[in-house]
Amino acid sequence: MAVTLKTNFPIIASKLIPNDIQIFTKRSIKSATSEVQIISTKRVKPSLPTRKHLRTYKLSWIDQMNTDVYIPLVFFYSTSCKNQDFRKKYDLLKQSLAKALTHYYPFAGRFIDGFSVDCNDRGAAFIEANVGCDISKFLQPPDMELLQQLIPPSPQLSNLEISERELLAVQVNLFNSGEMAIGVCFSHGVADGSAIFNFMKTWGEIARGVINDNDNMCNNNIVLDCTSLFPPVKFPQQYQIPSPQSSRKIVFKRLLFDGKKIATLKEKVNKELMADNNSDDDVLQATRFGVVSALIWGASIAVARERKRAIDNKLHSHSMYYAMNLRNKMNPPMFPRCMGNITRLVRAEWSLAEDDAIQVTNLVREVVKAKRMGRDVMNNDEYFGFIKDMYQVGEDSRSFLLTSMVGLPCDEVDFGWGKPVWFSLGPILLPDLAILSSASDGEGIEALVVMFKEDMEKFEQETSIMAYASANPSIFIRK
Repeated sequence: MAVTLKTNFPIIASKLIPNDIQIFTKRSIKSATSEVQIISTKRVKPSLPTRKHLRTYKLSWIDQMNTDVYIPLVFFYSTSCKNQDFRKKYDLLKQSLAKALTHYYPFAGRFIDGFSVDCNDRGAAFIEANVGCDISKFLQPPDMELLQQLIPPSPQLSNLEISERELLAVQVNLFNSGEMAIGVCFSHGVADGSAIFNFMKTWGEIARGVINDNDNMCNNNIVLDCTSLFPPVKFPQQYQIPSPQSSRKIVFKRLLFDGKKIATLKEKVNKELMADNNSDDDVLQATRFGVVSALIWGASIAVARERKRAIDNKLHSHSMYYAMNLRNKMNPPMFPRCMGNITRLVRAEWSLAEDDAIQVTNLVREVVKAKRMGRDVMNNDEYFGFIKDMYQVGEDSRSFLLTSMVGLPCDEVDFGWGKPVWFSLGPILLPDLAILSSASDGEGIEALVVMFKEDMEKFEQETSIMAYASANPSIFIRK
């Protein structure tokens, strides 16, 4: 699917949100194979009012950078609602969401300025929809344009003031064939990937009765003040990054990396890393995430090299940035389900000065080293500069952002009728991005890659991609 950007990317402290985008929304797509009909739109509030002393949720500066960003997701379930009462399931989802919002109460609030959320219990949007086709039309193979119909429209694209936009929207979709899809749209300003998937898991556990009204496991650990980690700031002028013009098309590519092939390559890489170790330092160990990251990065470097030759050899370096979850790296570790953006970016670099062969083992080595360096503490000014470098890319360099959902409870979102048969991100309009998640078999890795169209055409033809990944295979649901 191609999406055309018509104006600038205004970038202030790493915000990359286009002002004027030609983007398909659920209500504008007309498809010969499907039609989504909105039945009702309601608002779900926390089942218990938020206490007065908890009404203000302070944003860290990592939160502040993401207040304009929304994360779209959709989960598919094979449950047959033809043989069971869909209305009961719908009501269960609504009631359990209200209970989940008592633990994650900022999701029911609204931004009031650039520094805080008013936890005023205004609530989350809750949409009921019927889909006039079989689920297979959406999954065989998955189509990003069609998937977006199942996800609530991003409040960021509305004309509402930021203080009026929901921070969470949910859409419950019933297919003609009886299956269900639950689409969600979260504000990135109060939650990173870990917080989002753990919220979904908690919501499911409440629906199943695993967490009941008297269970205090979440009450004192979910909503934490992270401003001591990343103190909020008023972004100064020097962190305003120039806005590049672009009318280029952004395209999305879903790749499935074969688990057995990745395991074989990981074993080979680890043997080479062991053989190269000439000191008493800890031996670098590749993971399947590290191997797939290296394959994607290597293909992106190859694309950059072609670009280098096209612009008179002006490119000198290529960087890969990786978003690292800090919750289990704190001392003591933080509660895994807590809200907020508790991440930091690390950087691996590759010189484009020479046309040396791009070896997977060398790329893995740089990825692992970058993750280890992520343990080093930066003060705010240092990290500001680091983030600025990421987006203020000069003519002589290129960068790529990679984030991972591997290890998050993506497939544990169970409301009582089984785990999802598949889940997917919706369209994210940020080029030079890859988001990794575990495949349904637990061995392979799925990647959603976002690039400009001309770069993607070269990227998907790279040997490192063609040899280990298949492009957008169909999802089959057992009846």
